[in-house]
Amino acid sequence: MRWSNEMFYILLFNSFAGAIAYGFWMIAKSGMAKKKKLKYVYPMLGIVEAFFIFPVMFVYLKVSTHVPGSHGSYYGTLFLQTPFIYMAECLMAGIWILGVIFYLGNYIKEYWKFKSILKKSFAYELPADVCSEILQELKMKRKITLYQNYAVTSPIVVGWWNKKIIFPVQDYEERELVTILYHELVHIRQHILEMKKIGIFLKLIFWCNPMMNSLLRNIDEWGEIACDRYVCYETAYPYTVKEYYTVAVDGLEQSHIWIPQMVTGFKKKSNFKRRLLQMKNYRKEKEMKFVGGVALSLVLCVLSTTTTFAAAEGFKAGYEKVFDDTKVEVEEEISEDIEYEEDFDTSKIKIVYDENSDEILRASGDFAEQKLGKNEAANLKSISITGKNMITISLSVNPTGNKVKYGLVTPDGKLRYTYGSGMCSHAFEVGSAGTYKIYVENISSSSITVSGGYLYN
Repeated sequence: MRWSNEMFYILLFNSFAGAIAYGFWMIAKSGMAKKKKLKYVYPMLGIVEAFFIFPVMFVYLKVSTHVPGSHGSYYGTLFLQTPFIYMAECLMAGIWILGVIFYLGNYIKEYWKFKSILKKSFAYELPADVCSEILQELKMKRKITLYQNYAVTSPIVVGWWNKKIIFPVQDYEERELVTILYHELVHIRQHILEMKKIGIFLKLIFWCNPMMNSLLRNIDEWGEIACDRYVCYETAYPYTVKEYYTVAVDGLEQSHIWIPQMVTGFKKKSNFKRRLLQMKNYRKEKEMKFVGGVALSLVLCVLSTTTTFAAAEGFKAGYEKVFDDTKVEVEEEISEDIEYEEDFDTSKIKIVYDENSDEILRASGDFAEQKLGKNEAANLKSISITGKNMITISLSVNPTGNKVKYGLVTPDGKLRYTYGSGMCSHAFEVGSAGTYKIYVENISSSSITVSGGYLYN
């Protein structure tokens, strides 16, 4: 299988696995929110993001299909293909890539507009001890710089490694200033901005997944709730929860400039009421213990993983049915299934690749993709066998309309071969022990790429 096909399947399966993990998170979140156990709701969103990133479903299918199947050998790649499947993959991948380019282009354009506005920011001079005492309490050693900007109407945090807090140009009471600093510095300490950036990246990649907008909203909302809870119950914040939210209510006006999601701010008008409801009647002493949080996270991982494996089995069964239904197309297009034999003469062709590693003795295997120009050939693999066997060679030829001559170079210098194009396969019966080489020759008028594998028994 070509690397581009594998990348397509990785992204497709990661989208499924992430959606499954997100569904289980939604169930867990509903139960925990009702019981006012809020501490581990937001961190578990990191597990959901991990399922979008790590190819759990792809690896499972990669391993489980590395066995002889009813349609030949799944020679270490995911699936056998037909022209119908190949065209469907190309169509879906093309639409997917165009969507990524469109959304990424829009985001970059708007983000650079926002960056140009931030260039007009200027240093915000505060008494040294106002910010440093909070930094010391939170055990934060990273440098944080403060700025003001006329275009910003609510404080926001921006930046990658060196974080900046941008304030509106206005006078603050001490209570307001301390509240804002606690909130924004806790945002930085809890790496909430990084979680949002990962979420934005996943949204750009998996734009066609209908759950992504909901996931981003929950990352934003529960990031704020996690910050609210930590400031009010885990720090030396000198004011009450009511005073904390009063500061937020007094400044609910949204900025009149476009604020990208890859920043975080103190005021979130869209989810403020839900935040307030979640924090109402919250009691720290009734919060879930650390062991319970770890156990719940493990349950989320196990449920998501096992369900992902079950979904993978369903996908594999569906794929095999599609292969069965469209396999006839390959059989109708490739009529050259007659086997030929001739002396192996390399004087008329150019061998561009010759597998010269140690002879191998394996029941199945695959070989890397090779590019062959017109009248070029390759010896793709050496197989050492001990007696009578059936060697099946399966190939994927791109472009699918180009023909190849493929087969075996026998120990006595003969070439046994047949012809094929697209997805093709042929079983060669060999009657004696020795070393056989898998041979492929491009007989079309243009360059091709060939990949595939072998099986013998």
